[in-house]
Amino acid sequence: MHGFPHGYASGWYQVGWSGEFGPGAVVPLRYFEKDLVCFRTESGDLRISDAFCLHFGAHLGYGGKVEGDCIVCPFHGWKWDAEGRNVDIPYSDPERMKLQIKHWPVAEVDGLVLMWFGANGEAPTWDPPRMLPEGADHLTDFWPVYPDTCHVWPGLRFPPQVATENSGDAAHFHYVHGAASVPDVEEWSEGEHWFTTGFKVTFGGHAPTTWATPNGPVDGRIVTTCHGMGLAAGRIESFDLVYTLASTTPIDRHTSDHRATVWVPKVRGDGSKLDESVRDRWARQQTTQHVADFPVWENMTYIAKPPFAATEVKSFHALRRWIEGQYSNSGGAA
Repeated sequence: MHGFPHGYASGWYQVGWSGEFGPGAVVPLRYFEKDLVCFRTESGDLRISDAFCLHFGAHLGYGGKVEGDCIVCPFHGWKWDAEGRNVDIPYSDPERMKLQIKHWPVAEVDGLVLMWFGANGEAPTWDPPRMLPEGADHLTDFWPVYPDTCHVWPGLRFPPQVATENSGDAAHFHYVHGAASVPDVEEWSEGEHWFTTGFKVTFGGHAPTTWATPNGPVDGRIVTTCHGMGLAAGRIESFDLVYTLASTTPIDRHTSDHRATVWVPKVRGDGSKLDESVRDRWARQQTTQHVADFPVWENMTYIAKPPFAATEVKSFHALRRWIEGQYSNSGGAA
């Protein structure tokens, strides 16, 4: 990846799945060039804070432990509460210094762990988005995503913008992912913090029957909504109705962790039970699709004014304008 001009855009970014962070979990993270620690309190709340103890600089993610709603430093036992306040020094009085470690807004949505990053230090300006429709429950209506229908690729060489632009690219479905034909762009629309693109697709066009289209090819749709620059939520309308997420969270300006999540329904399109073998096929199929993109994403360069083809110019111009807006609304984050 070369030459992408922007820094970081404010928004919600994925840092993991809820199932990764069991009771008392303490996990080191590094995003946006910052060392962080994520921990789950004994009451079940998830917290993300700056990683280093303000006393002597120990990393709380390595050897730190949870006590109640606090995280305890492994070096000298200083205790920091769920808001980052120093509430205990085992051998002294913490009140004298009134220290507080920075905490980051965190939300658990549909089995995901999302963190808010404000490019200028601002608090969240919009709510964490849901990836599933209102009324759907990720635990009862779908197979659990962690660990069976999700995957993370750490430290890949591209920024979130690459994956965001990919969400509006109809032609690459044929040339990169092997679709029988180039999908038709049916619609695109946008809001301040989201951009949606809908493609008309024929699923199973290569064969009379497949595991995903047991009754033959299906005319369907792929609808992708980007929520800010880090989350590209998909809806695959085929024989099965499957929801997906491609998330890209920057470690620094040049590398990101990329994650795939697939919400596979427990019931198929004809009302029959969707068993584990089909669930696993959906998960593998989506993982394979992500991997197919990486050689392009990691080695491409940024073209400021691409010569868009006639069939893509309107939708891509709209997407590029929206992307520029995400950075400008973040104060031109550098």
